Amino acid sequence: MGNNSFTESEISKFKEVSYKLGKNPSLVQAAGGNTSIKSDKSMLIKASGTWLINSLNKDIFVEVNLPSINQKISNEHDDSFEEDIISKNNLRPSLETSFHALINYKYVLHVHSTATIANAISSDSKNELEKQINEDFIFVPYYRPGFTLTMGIKKLIKPEIKIFILENHGLIVAGDDIEETYNLLLNIHNKLDKTRNNKFTNLEVTEDLEIENYYLKNTEKYRLFMSPDENLYSLFSKSFYPDHVIFLGPGIPTFVEKSQAEKFIGNLKIKNLPLPPYFIIKNKGLFENSSTIPAAKEMMDCFLEVLLKVDLSNSLKFLSSEQENELLNWDVEKYRQSIN
Repeated sequence: MGNNSFTESEISKFKEVSYKLGKNPSLVQAAGGNTSIKSDKSMLIKASGTWLINSLNKDIFVEVNLPSINQKISNEHDDSFEEDIISKNNLRPSLETSFHALINYKYVLHVHSTATIANAISSDSKNELEKQINEDFIFVPYYRPGFTLTMGIKKLIKPEIKIFILENHGLIVAGDDIEETYNLLLNIHNKLDKTRNNKFTNLEVTEDLEIENYYLKNTEKYRLFMSPDENLYSLFSKSFYPDHVIFLGPGIPTFVEKSQAEKFIGNLKIKNLPLPPYFIIKNKGLFENSSTIPAAKEMMDCFLEVLLKVDLSNSLKFLSSEQENELLNWDVEKYRQSIN
């Protein structure tokens, strides 16, 4: 793997933990999340666009020059770090490489924990999280993922803190022992993992509507999207975290009547524009495009879990149209989406 000083045992344990994170859809969805291990001279980190679930059977990690990256962070020099690649596998470093380098622990694990997201999207997230976690952590306001986020973390970081909650984004946990770090991550996720809105999954399908290129997700799992609750319905078209925007678009299109959905889809076809992977018709439910890719399906299940766990009595903070556009027009994210 290049000029690293990792032992075979360290690499094996690191990949095993990465795999365990990747196979848990409540922690990692599709190409989301990333893990890293450091030596004195280098860092091994998940490559952009790869899936942690493939940690044991595919080459998904990139080795990079750690001192060089840390120097760029010190100089606040935004970079893709491609010139810092040591490994020879033609993969790009994760777009979040810089905060992995910044956090001065051997292991850094970053996940899009649905429980963390559900508790980090309210206007009073920090105070609510302090009550539930009961451990020292750093709460990081929302920044666009990548170097911008790293600079935000840099303003707040403290050497002794191992837990970072990212507003409208997810969870970072760090440590010098891989098993302890993994267990700490699970502990934080489990403390926050509360299902609050399962009453909305008891709804019955009234009619199985047919719309060309789409089918109704009418199994019990997805019946929350049939809810007549106005507060819940208003959330369906919102974006609460970056990967939602990247893989599902800026909010799920919602319609009151079937005719509105058909008109919307028809206009897209006339203009030869791509059809959305999903849309929702009020009181009827969630419709999935027959061509929806696996990454988008995983992201929809993530959105469903967040909605089941969020406290609807709180004032919620969603991404603005400017923040959505910032993600959609970002070359790094276009690359990540293109290989999924």
